[in-house]
Amino acid sequence: MEQQKRIGIIGGGLAGVFAARQLMTEGYAVEIIEKSQSVGGRMATRRIDEGTADHGAVFFTVRTDELAQEVDEWLEQGLIRKWFGDDFPRYVAVDGMNQLVQSIARGIPVHLNEQVERILAEGPALRTTAAAQTRTYDAILLTAPVPQAYDLLAASPLMLVESDHARLGKVTFEPTFVGLFELEKSPDLGEVGLLDDGLVSGMLKIVNNAQKEVSATPLLSVYMAGDWSEVWYDKGEDATLGEIERLLQEQLGPVKVISKQLKRWRYAQARDVFRTPYLKLDQHPLWLAGDAFLDPQDTSGRTRVESAVISGLRVASAMDAHFKAVLTER
Repeated sequence: MEQQKRIGIIGGGLAGVFAARQLMTEGYAVEIIEKSQSVGGRMATRRIDEGTADHGAVFFTVRTDELAQEVDEWLEQGLIRKWFGDDFPRYVAVDGMNQLVQSIARGIPVHLNEQVERILAEGPALRTTAAAQTRTYDAILLTAPVPQAYDLLAASPLMLVESDHARLGKVTFEPTFVGLFELEKSPDLGEVGLLDDGLVSGMLKIVNNAQKEVSATPLLSVYMAGDWSEVWYDKGEDATLGEIERLLQEQLGPVKVISKQLKRWRYAQARDVFRTPYLKLDQHPLWLAGDAFLDPQDTSGRTRVESAVISGLRVASAMDAHFKAVLTER
């Protein structure tokens, strides 16, 4: 009997979680290795006192049949709701975006707080090494942001051909700062609680999580533009948060801030995207996927929630096809 293939997925964002779920359905032994304390990636939510604030993806939209089927199930299960928009709805998770990923990932083996430092080739197998842990797999899926994935591959004694370096080394991301502000009184940000037009320079959008109906208390998520975040990236947390608060007061007028926090996303939006939903290294059973890997039919041209989901599904199918082809050749 053919031994069950072991697949390790480095990164517990949407692409990794969806790939893991599909591969497990196909009969593979799958586990996720995640450097953070929970899965979700940029589907991120923070609890602040009695409030809740999304500080990664604000909402998601649907363009593909695959995600539409998932959305129908999530709506039926009460995991998500339509926020606004009739012709092109924006959906949000009812308990915060991270809780949606937690629900999808239920039942998937996950190793949290484990950062892979190198990947080693051992014959046809691959081995991950972390500070105090090694794990061996028949294949690896790497779903970290492309610059991080490329750094990991460069630090690993793997055989990368020139095309691998050329494809991966050129991709850059822009950062984003998100200021989280607990207010004494909830400001009115229009009908749905999203302000993304007519903002002061440097500001991308403001979300009122109370109006979004994910927070019981007034909590604003203030997203800064990529070029602004690039300039302020190394200026220190206190100075950066103070400047975001100053701009917030300039935008909304005097508001009383009860508490404030800063979230820094180093890899928020890819400046360059791949026009393929995944890549495979030429010399190893190692694939890369994520929100920067777009299906050729994707007309948006940018990273987003759906691109991560579709990338995860497509790469899982490719990995399954690879192992079935190998089995057929024997």
